[in-house]
Order: sequence, then C-alpha cells, then structure tokens
Amino acid sequence: MSDFWEQSWQRDKGLDYISFARPYYCLACPEIELFRRHGIRTVCDAGCGWGAWALALASNGFAVTALDVSQTAVEITGHVLERYGLALAGQRTASVLDTGWPDGAFDGVVCFSVLDHMTVPDGQRALRELIRITRPGGMLLLALDRPEEDDLAREHDLLPDGSIQYANGMIFHPYDAPSAERLLAGLRIIHRGTGPRGENVFVVEK
Repeated sequence: MSDFWEQSWQRDKGLDYISFARPYYCLACPEIELFRRHGIRTVCDAGCGWGAWALALASNGFAVTALDVSQTAVEITGHVLERYGLALAGQRTASVLDTGWPDGAFDGVVCFSVLDHMTVPDGQRALRELIRITRPGGMLLLALDRPEEDDLAREHDLLPDGSIQYANGMIFHPYDAPSAERLLAGLRIIHRGTGPRGENVFVVEK
C-alpha cells in the first residue's frame, strides 16, 4: 500500500494545502486541551497526510514529528508548517505498522483517519505499535471514519474481515461507534468525541 499512497500524494501535491490548512492554525479543541493539561509536549503525527494536525499541534506549542508512509506527504506537511512560520521537530517516512522508533519515544501520538485505511488485523497491529512508541502516562489521539451510504457505491471487493478494497487498491474499513470501541477494548479511554467530518474521536491514556 505504500506505493498507492505515494502515488496518490504525488498526484495531488499541487493542491492548495495552504488554504486547506487555515482552520487548523491555532485550532482550539477538547483533544488539544487534554494534551496540554496532561503535560504532553512531544507528539508524533502518525499518518500525517498534508499536515492538518501537525499544524494544529505545532501552532499550539507542541513539538511535532511527522510520520507517513509517503515521503511526498511528509514533504507537504513540512511546507505547510513553513508557510505558517513553524517547523517540524522531526520527520520520518515509515509505516505506522513499523515506525522504527524506540519504546516511549513520544509524550503523545495523533493518528487521524489512518487505521480505517487498513484491514482490521493491520489496524490492530498499528494500534499496538503506536501505543508502544507512546511513553507511560502519555496519550494517543485517534480518529476513525464512520460508515457512509456511498462507501459501497464505487467498484470494490469485500475482504474477509469486512474491509472494502476499491478498484484503485485503496482499503477502507469504516468504524461505527461499537466497532471502534471493540478495536480499543482493554485500553484506557479518557475522552470520546466527534471530528470535523463526523469521525469517531478517542483519546487513550497509556
């Protein structure tokens, strides 16, 4: 899937991400306030995409490291922050399944609408990896897209775990509230919310 995402970001890198980013600059939301109140300082934006949450966090004073399986996405994230007078604390091109960082490398991890682009077994593996690189007492901010009526409208195959694989190769496994809770079973959920596009949002404390 790394080739798919790199090709996707290469195709879209000319989009006006600076304009897209404006609502995220100095974003105020309960999840960022939770991070601040719990002393979170260093954050990995895991699956950073074009940098929405990297910008939201960096503009709120957090030291943000960008991680994505696509090198182009990481580069776009860096450019977005630069246009707002900010800089990444670090960056890496790697999968959320195997980040390469040591245990407890970050105070917090953000993973927004990433695990729902994996099969359930891979989503579970990625969740374990992201928890591993979060320090004890740290936090993971996680968002999972909800199912929508048009998810099945495009040409697709259904995989054994119920994930959707589209003709272009992209995998999508939407999570309603009960299935999201099952994915997070056994973890200490301290916050539940809804994202800007209706995502199921959770903050988990390690």
